[in-house]
Amino acid sequence: MATIGTSLETEERELEPRDAMAASGGIPWWERNLAWLLVAPTIVLLIVFAIVPTIMLVRFAFSQVLLQRGGIKTVGVGFDNFARALQDPLVHDAVGITLRWVVVVTTLEVLLGLGLALLLAGNVRGRGIFASLLIIPIIMPPVAVSVAWLFAYDYTFGIFNYLLEQVGLAPVRWLSDPAIALYSMMAVDVWQATPFVFLLLYAAILSLPRDPYEAAAIDGAGRWHVFRTVTLPLLGPVLLVVVLLRFIDAARAFDKIYVMTRGGPGTSAYTMTLTIYNEAFAKFDFGYASALSFLFQIVMIVVGTIYVKRALADYSAPAE
Repeated sequence: MATIGTSLETEERELEPRDAMAASGGIPWWERNLAWLLVAPTIVLLIVFAIVPTIMLVRFAFSQVLLQRGGIKTVGVGFDNFARALQDPLVHDAVGITLRWVVVVTTLEVLLGLGLALLLAGNVRGRGIFASLLIIPIIMPPVAVSVAWLFAYDYTFGIFNYLLEQVGLAPVRWLSDPAIALYSMMAVDVWQATPFVFLLLYAAILSLPRDPYEAAAIDGAGRWHVFRTVTLPLLGPVLLVVVLLRFIDAARAFDKIYVMTRGGPGTSAYTMTLTIYNEAFAKFDFGYASALSFLFQIVMIVVGTIYVKRALADYSAPAE
């Protein structure tokens, strides 16, 4: 009898997981929660590197952060950091410099990228080779690019001043003259980022439908007329996205300016990101730097949202 009882208990224990499996439809727990398991690493990274830093940023923005042995101490100051930011002349200059950088760099990159895309989209021999060569600047590290151009801009040994001397012109202080230093660094950004614009627009042009072009050719339309009435409208959505991407990236300009001039000469190239960095890691005023960063993020979100809503309204509206 004891043997029979033991056998029955064993069979009951074996049936328990089977009953649980049957109750769940025969699907193991990891398969039932597969969707959550797949996105779990992304959620963790989002929390660690986005949500938590944002919470700390907001907390510091309304505080005076004091560095002490063994940690930091925060003292609430309300909106004092924000009031200081609105009255700081250095911040006013940084906003103007950032706007100038964004407008000049984005405009040149979009125009040059569009021109290169239109050129190589035609019947150009070896366009695959040219396209591959144009992609090279994108894959190069920004710091390495900045160092290379720093040597090229050198007043005594730089290649640009050497070429100027060869044609009888005086050398230029590319990075030490406040009047042209900012534009010299803009040229570096244009050189590296234009291929990104080219790549997106080139792929978009190659994917455009051919029917409108055939109809325009039958009507005898010229190249400029075809570009203005056919190509540009069809490229409109892609162009809007490209401009938005370049606007956001240009507004965050930091690495090239920091490596080449540290924002100099003086403060002539102090963008908002460089100003935030300087306040945080040179002056160790983390509360004020957090307030500047918070304001910068808010402005970027508001401007980006308004741009998307207005610029894409025509393309998202239902056809009548």
